[in-house]
Amino acid sequence: MSDADSPYRAPRPGRPDTGDSRTWADDSKAWADTRDAHRLIAEALARLVAADPTIPPHPYLSRHLAHHAARGEVLDDTHVPLAVLPWESSANVRTLLRQSDAVSDARRQEWLEAWARIEPFIGGAGPDSRLTSLHLAHHAATRPRTPLDTSAARLSGSRVTPLWSDWTAQDNVLAVSETRLESLTRTTTTDGRSLLVSGDDHGTIRMWEPHGVPARAPLHTYGGAVQHLLPLPGDLLLSAGTDGSVRVWHLTRGQLLAEPVHRPGTWVSALTLFAAKDAPEVVLVAHSDGRLGALDPVTFRPVDTPLPSLDPVPALLSGVGLGGAEGMVLAVAQGRRVRVWDPRRADGYTHEHEHEGAVRALVDLAAPGRYALCDDSGYIGVRDASTGRETAVAPPPPAGPVVALTALTVAGRAAVASGGSDHTLRVWDARTGAAIGGPLEGHTAPPVALTTLPGTSRELPVPAGQELLVSVGADHTLRRWKPGGRGVGAGRAVRRPVTAAALSGRGATAGAPLIAVADESGTALWDTGTGRPVALPAGHAPVTAFASAHVRGERLLVTAHSDAGIQLWSLERGAHAAPARLAGLLGHSLPVRSMAAFPHEGRTLLVTGGEDGTVRLWDLDRVCALVCREDHLLSVRDVAVLYTARGPRIASAGTDGTVRLWDPVTLRPVGAPLHCEQRVVNAVAAVSVDEPDGAELVASGGEDGTIRLWDPGTGRPVGRRLDIGDGPVAALAFFRTATGRPCLAATGPGGTIHLWDTDAGSHLLRIVTGSPLGALDALDARQPGGPRPEHPVLLAAGVAGVCVFDIRLEGR
Repeated sequence: MSDADSPYRAPRPGRPDTGDSRTWADDSKAWADTRDAHRLIAEALARLVAADPTIPPHPYLSRHLAHHAARGEVLDDTHVPLAVLPWESSANVRTLLRQSDAVSDARRQEWLEAWARIEPFIGGAGPDSRLTSLHLAHHAATRPRTPLDTSAARLSGSRVTPLWSDWTAQDNVLAVSETRLESLTRTTTTDGRSLLVSGDDHGTIRMWEPHGVPARAPLHTYGGAVQHLLPLPGDLLLSAGTDGSVRVWHLTRGQLLAEPVHRPGTWVSALTLFAAKDAPEVVLVAHSDGRLGALDPVTFRPVDTPLPSLDPVPALLSGVGLGGAEGMVLAVAQGRRVRVWDPRRADGYTHEHEHEGAVRALVDLAAPGRYALCDDSGYIGVRDASTGRETAVAPPPPAGPVVALTALTVAGRAAVASGGSDHTLRVWDARTGAAIGGPLEGHTAPPVALTTLPGTSRELPVPAGQELLVSVGADHTLRRWKPGGRGVGAGRAVRRPVTAAALSGRGATAGAPLIAVADESGTALWDTGTGRPVALPAGHAPVTAFASAHVRGERLLVTAHSDAGIQLWSLERGAHAAPARLAGLLGHSLPVRSMAAFPHEGRTLLVTGGEDGTVRLWDLDRVCALVCREDHLLSVRDVAVLYTARGPRIASAGTDGTVRLWDPVTLRPVGAPLHCEQRVVNAVAAVSVDEPDGAELVASGGEDGTIRLWDPGTGRPVGRRLDIGDGPVAALAFFRTATGRPCLAATGPGGTIHLWDTDAGSHLLRIVTGSPLGALDALDARQPGGPRPEHPVLLAAGVAGVCVFDIRLEGR
């Protein structure tokens, strides 16, 4: 719908009902300026938005109001009110904010920016879920580590009241793909536009504007994964991948022009342009069996030209420009061996060298005669293509292989950007190997392909001669970065991912939860009522799991650590004093993944599950080990305690795909293992049902993204599978609402918290955070010790930090 088609016409300035004293001549002048016209339209439309965000606005407002405000240079919370955002349907707010940065820096955009953080992930969520997610995102962005103030934190229509947040997620996501992205490049169209082009594992090619909006309809290869993209002049693109074919596309027409190569049973390992001295440019195509061919880049017919001989294994190729009219040499990597082939020499390959790990990427640099490479050992180096000499080497990254490279220019210097298996991007000076800026953190899975964009003053001011870095990751996101910075539009520095978090009872303020949070930098207890932390002197080994316990009337915190040790701490030393370490427990040979403490027959017991595949039972009163079981074939992912008609049972979930039930005294198996058919079982929880005997069911959360309920007495499933629909289930938590409604919360790498009614099997709410989550904990009226909350409290933690909120599913 165009502006002229709007059912809401902006009132003409000067009408009596506006109180504006301007004349019709003034009005004509105002509307003669496009910017002022859009501003007036935005002002008029904003007045039509109801104050209550639960009331849907007219579809035109939800679709076009933000656009009018941006065009009128008034993109702010006044002209695009909070109440319209849960209904916003343009999916374009984050793009408009980036494009309007230069003119809107001084405007209040808190709610707009909160919406932009979750907009790429919100999908088809309903208005309740959208408003609740927006409420939580706004609190996390504007009130970090702020003492609890429930009156200020409430929002009409939201299903939660945020209580405390320490959340610092990146906001540089350009787009989110339903499929895994495999390749990325940048092309410049014949009319001078820069576009990003991506290929995915389903054989689909997509074109994106630099700010992340789709630029064209997707192209479908109907083949395997698209792992290589090569742009050519004239709006042409070559694609290749796992089906062994090379295809030629016309991007602006959206047409498949030719398929010059088709070799079923192989896959294309490299696709690159190459131009030897005094020879025409050709496209080189290498296949997984070591076969190498050349195509004319205009006719796409095979070219008879000298080519190097390859071993019968996959090869990586990169033409390396020698500068001036000297043409190129060809860098070839196969496994750990790298060779340079010079077509001017009769003996072909000029030199070679071996690497510690298999080479993952080769890239030609802006510096003539230099190329960079990386391998599985974490090596990143620059070499001289003529001599083979190593001219620069980057310091080894903290962990794992380097999986992607691209060349770029930073402040006029040749540089190389790397993406590692630690999910982090880094930029290096190609001359010295020194780091340029700090690590670029935000991806939640390894970046698999990198490219660059020219910086523009409208979207992001960058120094002359500097480019923007763009990445696609195995986390299905397309992200943009400023080399030397922390990402386009990023706020505070990204904090260390939370390794463990739990609710640890009540703090000093009535109704305020006490939470335990650990990351690689340390462990602290936070009183959400006062906003004050108490450091836990837990040593250098990061905490991997928490548990709370009451032993002889004393509150204890139990911590498990990456060195496989377990420590006990007293929380009875005052509100702001450091907890006192009481004792340690040793027995696991690998870190503990999950713990649960529970009273039984006058004692307080602790059950632990570890990466060593064992389930262990401990007596916290006597601080000793009781028994160990090794029935799980692989690591134990989670443990829980449930109450059945025959008494309490311990449940453990494992990488072997089973949930096992144990006697709480002898740790002997109770019944046969539950083969859950969910691949790995990552999470387990006790789910109470409305039965006279108070018996509970077992909930299992699987790698396949489903939740299943089981009767522990019969070992049979209860009801249907619950599918969260956005990836594996990483954590589960059960609670009852203020009216006693039984609910199960589930989350995972998708970053969405799903709430289910376990009696009805119905999905109640999605809370979108936009960042992967790995831990959930719940506190409700059943919680022993301290004041009981009026509403259940949920904690969620993951890559971006931790947040705590109460849940109000009934009423408003």
